[in-house]
Amino acid sequence: MARKIGFFEPVGIARVKAGGIAIDSATLTDANIWPTWSGTTGGAIDCSGFDTILVGVEIAAGTSPTATIEALFRDAEAADGLRWKRMLIAVSPAVSETTGALDGSAFAELRVLGNPAVFLRVTAVTNSANTTSMNILVSPGQRRLSR
Repeated sequence: MARKIGFFEPVGIARVKAGGIAIDSATLTDANIWPTWSGTTGGAIDCSGFDTILVGVEIAAGTSPTATIEALFRDAEAADGLRWKRMLIAVSPAVSETTGALDGSAFAELRVLGNPAVFLRVTAVTNSANTTSMNILVSPGQRRLSR
């Protein structure tokens, strides 16, 4: 089960990455992307009720490290290897919905469109030498309007 993002929750931890920060696997299977929530490492979050969420990071140690996060969406009916999808916001060239480089000083808004299973994947890091851990933070964004 995915962790539910609450309407009144100011900031929560979506994922914990222990050790030096690194990008997540580009192989989008359930073995690499966790569809269920674990209180120690995180996993998919339930964004039902929200069109957007705010995403930030807390990176321990290092010198000016940053991380870029993208939202992946789970299609439970698809075969493994096709379940996790990106949101592309342009056709040519295709650009996925990412936060840009986050350094812990701000949050970025990501579109989630009320998806009940969203995984926040690390797609890029800079200055990761000597980092010791990273928390990926999430906060409610714009509420999803009834249609």
